[in-house]
Amino acid sequence: RDFPPADEAAWKALVEKALKGASISSLESKSYDGIVIEPLYGRASDADVVPGRAPGIPWEVTQRIEIADGRTANRQILEDLNSGAGGLSLVFEGSVGDYGFAVPPSEGLLKEALDGVHFEWGVPVELQMGPLCEDTGRMLANLVQQRGLAPSDVNIRFGFDPIGVLAVNGRNNVVWPDMANFFANLAGELVAQGFKSPLAVGDGRPVHAAGGTEAQELAFALSTALAYVRAAHDGGVPLDDARRLVFFRLAADQNQFLTTAKFRSIRKLWSRVEEACGLEPEPAFVSAETAWRMMTKLDPQGNIVRGTIAALAAAVGGANAISIMPFSAAFGLPDAFAR
Repeated sequence: RDFPPADEAAWKALVEKALKGASISSLESKSYDGIVIEPLYGRASDADVVPGRAPGIPWEVTQRIEIADGRTANRQILEDLNSGAGGLSLVFEGSVGDYGFAVPPSEGLLKEALDGVHFEWGVPVELQMGPLCEDTGRMLANLVQQRGLAPSDVNIRFGFDPIGVLAVNGRNNVVWPDMANFFANLAGELVAQGFKSPLAVGDGRPVHAAGGTEAQELAFALSTALAYVRAAHDGGVPLDDARRLVFFRLAADQNQFLTTAKFRSIRKLWSRVEEACGLEPEPAFVSAETAWRMMTKLDPQGNIVRGTIAALAAAVGGANAISIMPFSAAFGLPDAFAR
């Protein structure tokens, strides 16, 4: 039969009974930012809709590729795409996501690794760039041209992130004013060729991997993205177009509710940035990667549970693309499944 109606008072009565005299407030906790996390939340009556992933549109299942040999990488890429992955995330040497294994920035290797990948079918390819991002970006742009494809028809998120590389490595090839000029010139060059996918990323993973809080990760990602928008705008790209040149990438960890809140927050905060710029907010593209800092060697099978929770939290938070670290990532590149 139907369950009887339940309300907050009934829930509290049951909780107080279970707590045996302790107050409901004892269930409250705090994030590392000092934000109180209550045990129960009601639906907000004054909430506004935040532009996000369109209803009914699935998130991309994005596979990390960090194999240094072109032929081996190609075999893995084709197997992944034919086995359920919807997109690729190419991790290059020195990038924010380089955890000891990565793709060298070689035009020949890139061509070999991506052989048989049909860009014209809209296969999403996301790049995690290192210090040689200018060369890597042009290599992929050249590959698109060599195949006779229209840049506007491919789905490539270039992922330039010199500020993130600087944060991770403590150095970069150039200082920020020169980086800004380089990014503006390269953005203008790729836009002129017809590429319409985002070119730069506000990536919060450097802060998360270093032990940062949710608020610190959001602040870093937002400020980085805004720096890239300013650089592009100063280089002559109209502001309305410049904001479309960036996307976001955040770490998803096993703290399910804070991860979901973080992914929702990045959209709300970016909407406020757009409004402050005099722009009508548009849905930002947000990628998720399960967190490196939660991967353990002591109990690698437990990483499967943590990765599952993190992926669910990012999906509920509205991530457009989700990449899950292999559960054995702390030991190195994973082996193939046993047949």
